[in-house]
Amino acid sequence: MAELPLPHDHRHTDLYVSAATFLTQYGLHPDPAVYLAHGYVDLCLAAWPGACGAELDLATRWAVWTWIVDDTFDAELLGESRQVVGEFALSLLLVAGGSTRPGPGDHPAVHALAALAADTRAMVPEFWWQRYLTHLEEWVHAACAKLVDFVQPRRTPTLREYLLLRPTDGGMVLAAMWCELAGRCVTPDWHDALVQSLLRSFSTLGCLTNDLAATDSDTFTAADALSVGQGLPTTQAREQVQLVLEAEERRFWWLCTAVRDDAELDAATRRLARSLDDFRRALADWTRVSSRYLPRADWRCRSSGSRPSTC
Repeated sequence: MAELPLPHDHRHTDLYVSAATFLTQYGLHPDPAVYLAHGYVDLCLAAWPGACGAELDLATRWAVWTWIVDDTFDAELLGESRQVVGEFALSLLLVAGGSTRPGPGDHPAVHALAALAADTRAMVPEFWWQRYLTHLEEWVHAACAKLVDFVQPRRTPTLREYLLLRPTDGGMVLAAMWCELAGRCVTPDWHDALVQSLLRSFSTLGCLTNDLAATDSDTFTAADALSVGQGLPTTQAREQVQLVLEAEERRFWWLCTAVRDDAELDAATRRLARSLDDFRRALADWTRVSSRYLPRADWRCRSSGSRPSTC
């Protein structure tokens, strides 16, 4: 089981300095120390216990950048017009795809994305980058849609709307690809049916874990969709979501075990399954203790004490 790293983790200083430098260099946050106090570096170290070097550094920068952009959609753009939101999303898409370079007036996240894309393309196979780019573009579109269609008008999604948008907006497929990077386990079996089932389960775990940690101001959650659609009290809706999370943890263990035991799959794929297991456990542990989620501490991942053993 992945645990948050102890202070003496020899990788911590280098990774923290790299993340802080990244935030400072591109002006992504006015106080990098305050932002990193949420524990993003600790999460990455716990999620990728055997990772080191350039791959760990790159995966961590992608994670930090993604949280920054997520916060941009959730807070900075909250009061902006649909046009402003769309322009920000378009600038990300154009720079990520290499159609243009960032301009002087572009958001700091756009400038940071250009550097990340260049660093990534220099390190990974082209097929991996094209796959990542596809999922990154889908994530940007989903984040934009959630903001303008639900968050800004303060509209709670139906369960159907939630289930159609949340798996993409949750960004867990991107996280799975960070696992490939950090663990040096780029899989040739990404589109295998069993691997896809594992990835969907991994995504569900991350989304539900995050939903249960959400503050009352966030109404785009599984519990809110269930509460409105079924007329359930909030407490009962959260209990139902918790039960779904616990069931999904057992399903994930089943699928993870199947992938790791499948001799027909590439060795990198079997290593990826272990890395996904490490990441989702580290994410649950971090969500329970991170100051990013403290207002919802009473609801955070109650199932962690009885999770299935490592796959």
